[in-house]
Amino acid sequence: QASLGQLFQSRKAKSAMDSTLDDRPTLTWQDVALVVARFGEGFELEKMLPSERDQNFLIRRPDPSSGNEDRVVFKVHNPNDSPDFVELQSLALERAVAGGVSCQRLLRTTGSNEAVETLTLASGRACLCRALSFLPGRMLAEAAAAAASEQERAALFAEVGRSVGRVSAGLQGLEHPAGDREFPWDLCACEDVITLRSGDVVAERRHILDGFLERYRARLKPVLGRLRRSIAHNDPNDHNLVVASSGSVGVLDFGDILRTYTVADAAICMAYLLFHISPGAGLLEGVLPFVLAYHAECPLEAAEVDALFGLALMRVCTSVSMSAYQSKLDPDNEYLLISAQPAWKLLERVVAEGIEEWAPPFFRKALGFDTDGSSGP
Repeated sequence: QASLGQLFQSRKAKSAMDSTLDDRPTLTWQDVALVVARFGEGFELEKMLPSERDQNFLIRRPDPSSGNEDRVVFKVHNPNDSPDFVELQSLALERAVAGGVSCQRLLRTTGSNEAVETLTLASGRACLCRALSFLPGRMLAEAAAAAASEQERAALFAEVGRSVGRVSAGLQGLEHPAGDREFPWDLCACEDVITLRSGDVVAERRHILDGFLERYRARLKPVLGRLRRSIAHNDPNDHNLVVASSGSVGVLDFGDILRTYTVADAAICMAYLLFHISPGAGLLEGVLPFVLAYHAECPLEAAEVDALFGLALMRVCTSVSMSAYQSKLDPDNEYLLISAQPAWKLLERVVAEGIEEWAPPFFRKALGFDTDGSSGP
């Protein structure tokens, strides 16, 4: 089996990311309407929803029993998604729901009671399709930006921690062969991915990544062998978390799922929460409500607490590295570079504030673990 580095450099695949992006379905409503009808009659297209590697159709139909509209997301999976991988996503979704998380509900066909249908592309390749209930609300990115006070933001982050913690707890013990896969967004591979892609980063910023990699190797790598591993959602970012009008937080999109560090979901979610902490507030203090709530639902071990903040930063480093790589492949796409600016600002802020070494004792103390007596600046 090829290593991740070989996979990235392979002429055949270009990279795990490229192949799935290149093969993203480009179907019309007319192409999918007949398959949609297997899940129920009377649906019409409302709009297309964004997706990096799949196709999502938001569809609706009147619900005579309630007088409201029944809204459903019809997902056409990337043709590279195997039946086993789609099955894993469905199993994870059902386990999260069983753990009390607000997630989409799988719909089944009216005739055969199947959760997955197949649609054949013009190329002859097959795409698996699922219908999932629509989860209403605002994206966390919007809700966090709209928080009127530090207290409101803290309450929101605590709700996020409860939901993501329940997902992590629900997925522990889930075993599935499709979870063992190579993927550029796996935190277990962050060092390789960042190293491979750092050459695509503009020269004046490359030293920032080099510094984070150096500190990762010195401080984090000695801890990694003590981290638990399990199947994780792997992408609870601020556009995969939905804030309902009640304030509860729902979790979307299990499409990046894989076996990785158990603490990965906490670290990845933390990475995106850090973007929403105002310059006048402390970064560690700002994400503490999330950490406390997550820990209450999915207790962290001491080594995981020590690795948490560092892994969150490595997710941000992976993001800017992959953005630079994708920009090199598509130099006319200015959005790729613009969208990376908040991540670079966060990395620069972390360096300027010098808080990396204080994160482990800070979170250890907050969660009631023993500390070495260190105190922050």
